[in-house]
Amino acid sequence: MNNIYDKINDIKFDESKMDLDQIEYENMLKIASKYKKNSSRKKFVALAAALILVASLSIKPVRTEASKFATDIKVTMMETIGASPDSYKYVTELHKPIKLGGNELILENFVIEDNRVFANILSSSNGKAIEEIDNDIYIYKIKVNGESFKSWGSSGSARMADDGESIVNQSMITFDKDFPKLDNADIDIYISSGTSSEVVSIKASSNIVNEDNKIFAEDYKLENGASINLMKINPITMTAVVDNLDPAYSYELIGTDENGHKVQLDQRTSEDGKVTFLYNSSFSDLKLDELKDGRPINFTLTSSKRNVESGKETDGVYDKIAEFSLSAK
Repeated sequence: MNNIYDKINDIKFDESKMDLDQIEYENMLKIASKYKKNSSRKKFVALAAALILVASLSIKPVRTEASKFATDIKVTMMETIGASPDSYKYVTELHKPIKLGGNELILENFVIEDNRVFANILSSSNGKAIEEIDNDIYIYKIKVNGESFKSWGSSGSARMADDGESIVNQSMITFDKDFPKLDNADIDIYISSGTSSEVVSIKASSNIVNEDNKIFAEDYKLENGASINLMKINPITMTAVVDNLDPAYSYELIGTDENGHKVQLDQRTSEDGKVTFLYNSSFSDLKLDELKDGRPINFTLTSSKRNVESGKETDGVYDKIAEFSLSAK
C-alpha cells in the first residue's frame, strides 16, 4: 500500500490487524455531509471514527450469546441500499439475535460483493432519539472457510424503524481483498461494539452476485487520460473503477438518462490513482433495474482539489474533466 493510503490505526482483534486509510475516511466525511444536507430520516455514521477511538484497545472475540431483544421489524437491502428485487437470490437472511456487551442486536441480513460486505443490523433504541445514540457497531473481520479478510473501513447510516423502538443500522464494509466465489461457505462474522466483540458463524454464499453482472464499460479510455477499468451493475449495486486519476483530487461521477433522471456514484476508495465509485440510492432518481435495461446514460466525471492544510476535503467546487455515454449490456 503506497503513501496515498495513510494508515491511521493498527488495531489488534484476535491477532489480526485492521487498517483504515485516510482517503476513505475523508470520503466518508464528504458523504456524511451530503446526508446531513439532504435527508431528515437518516443519521450518517462514519464508522471509521469509531475505529480510531478504540485504536488502543485489544478485544478478544467470543462466540455469540443470544440476545433478548426481539422485533417484528423486517429490513431488506432494497430499503437500505436500493438493491434490486432480484437481490433476494444473493442476500443471506438471518434475523439472528446477538448480545454484544451491553447491546442487544439482531443481525438481519448481509451480502458479499467483490471485496465489500453490505449488512443490516437492528438494535434497540432504549427509549432514546436517533440523535442521542452513539453507533459504534461494526464488522471488523470475516473468515470464509478459514481464510481471514480484514476490514479497511466502513460507512453507513442509521435510522429509527417504523416501530419507533428499533434502530436500523446499515453498513458497507470494505475489506483488504476480494472474497472467493462460493455457493455454500462456512462464514464467521466478527462484530464489535465498544470493547466487546462477538463471532457469528453461519452457512452462506460468498460473492456470487457477479454471475448476474451487466457491463457498461471495460478498459474504456476517457478524454482526460483516465481509463474505466470496469463499470458494472448487478442486483446489489453499481460499481465503477476508474484508473489514472490524480490522487490530489476528490471525484464525483453523475449520470442522467434522456429524461434527465439522475444516477449518482460516490467515491468510496482510492489507491495509486485508482478510484472506486459506488451507487448511491439516496441521491439517485434511477433504480438499479432501470439502469440495467440498456438505456443510454450520459456521465460526467468531475474533480475538486483536496485541501489538506484547511482540514477540509475540498472547497466544494468540482470541475468537469470528462464526459461519456454508456449503456448496460
